[in-house]
Amino acid sequence: MDSNRASWTDGWHEVYRCARRPMSTSDHASRREELARFLAQFPPFQSLEPALLADLAEHIEVRSFPAGAEILRQAADPASHLYVIRRGVVELLDDDHVVDQLGEGDFFGLSVFSHLGPSLSARARVPIECYLIDPDRARAVMGTAAGLALLTSTLARWKERDLVGQHVGHAGVDDRLVSEIAMAQDPASLVETSRQLPSMIRPLLDDGVDPVDIGHVIGMTIDHLALRLIEIFIDAQGEPPAAFAWVALGSAARHEQALTTDQDHAIAYGDRTDIEAIDPYFEGLAAAVADGLEACGIARCEGNVMAVNPAWRRTREGWKQRFGEYVADPDLMGALVAGIAFDYRRVTGPVDIEPALDEVIRAASGDPGFIRRLATTAIKEAPPVGRFRDVVVEHRGEHAGRIDIKRGGITIVTNLARTHAIRAGVTVNRTTERLRSAASAGVIPDRTREDLLEAFRLLWRIRLEHHAEQIERSEAPDDFVDPASLPPITGRALGGSFRAIVAAQKELASELGLAHAR
Repeated sequence: MDSNRASWTDGWHEVYRCARRPMSTSDHASRREELARFLAQFPPFQSLEPALLADLAEHIEVRSFPAGAEILRQAADPASHLYVIRRGVVELLDDDHVVDQLGEGDFFGLSVFSHLGPSLSARARVPIECYLIDPDRARAVMGTAAGLALLTSTLARWKERDLVGQHVGHAGVDDRLVSEIAMAQDPASLVETSRQLPSMIRPLLDDGVDPVDIGHVIGMTIDHLALRLIEIFIDAQGEPPAAFAWVALGSAARHEQALTTDQDHAIAYGDRTDIEAIDPYFEGLAAAVADGLEACGIARCEGNVMAVNPAWRRTREGWKQRFGEYVADPDLMGALVAGIAFDYRRVTGPVDIEPALDEVIRAASGDPGFIRRLATTAIKEAPPVGRFRDVVVEHRGEHAGRIDIKRGGITIVTNLARTHAIRAGVTVNRTTERLRSAASAGVIPDRTREDLLEAFRLLWRIRLEHHAEQIERSEAPDDFVDPASLPPITGRALGGSFRAIVAAQKELASELGLAHAR
């Protein structure tokens, strides 16, 4: 270690006093029991043999870190321990960009196994307490079947988050807005901060940023709003009575959101039997988040697919069972479920819900009846293009002379991508990644992939340009676009995109023996 690095480390410990918390002899036994009870709530510790769990509790170190403390530095010294968060929130950063946030029961410090510098920095967002597990015992835990499964899902999640970080970087957005969200002290402050989001769109479009990346930026910003609302609620109401996960659904899960988006979310509990006792707390949490997001301009879901609805608060096993029912029962799997529930992503919380649902989705890829029902949602809506290759506008009503760019194009591509990805047994969420994965698996031709990717990006750019123009006119953004207002080249490309979507629908219908109107 060089002298500069040594002096920085020594100074950091002196300033932050991040020393081991001593335990007196009198409270040692009770503290050990408390540690074991806490760990037993979370994977992979909940699957450990009692003797191994007791040994962990006996040898764990407890350390506290103040808000802002840098616990691990990217590409610096490897972690000396595996860290398990007891309370508080830890941010993972890639070159000063926040790419993930971890909470109670989550772990970090995987460089303890590799002996290489951490791939991400770890910073305390608020005052935190961590349990530190030494390398030998960490290897024993992660070497179990449950540990290996958790490592796999965690690494996959961090890879997904890294992709989000890349999208944010491509969009040229700094952390200013995210930092202001993190510093907001109450929902009213969050509302004021969120008003900056619409003004971000025009500069990004003018700079030629990929419109899909812009949608990811909007989605990630909404994630941060939800996270801060959760933190504010917990600060006011106390620690949650059980482990949980806040789960984004639909476009929120895909990070494909524009300025006219709504809320789709759920809560997953750990495997508990005392739901009636713990549910009132989470009902209050869901209401606080839904109210706060609505105040920030994120509308409530018209179909009530939100955690405020008791049907969208279940245990992990309850969610797995429910997804199995969606797959098996045609009456349950309507368009609402297909278009929202099958896109899911854990935003925060230690309950690792995704692997359980991924298992159901992968198994469903071999169910022909389910795949046909899923495909039906992708072909039943027709893009607004006529038999003579022209774009067909609405002829009457308040939207006469315009087309619904979302319903008539973007949603159809999203549904096609979901169908093809699930056919391939792929559980990624984003539309572009689904199309690439489906083509790699041989489910769709490369030509179809490229046609749909090109159409998807064009439709998103038209949508966001339309929103930006409405904001500049102080109008509420909507998804109804007048094709006559588009530049001639864009107008011709729009018609070509709609025809490419129709061709992809026909291709799917023909392959599965389904009727298609066009």
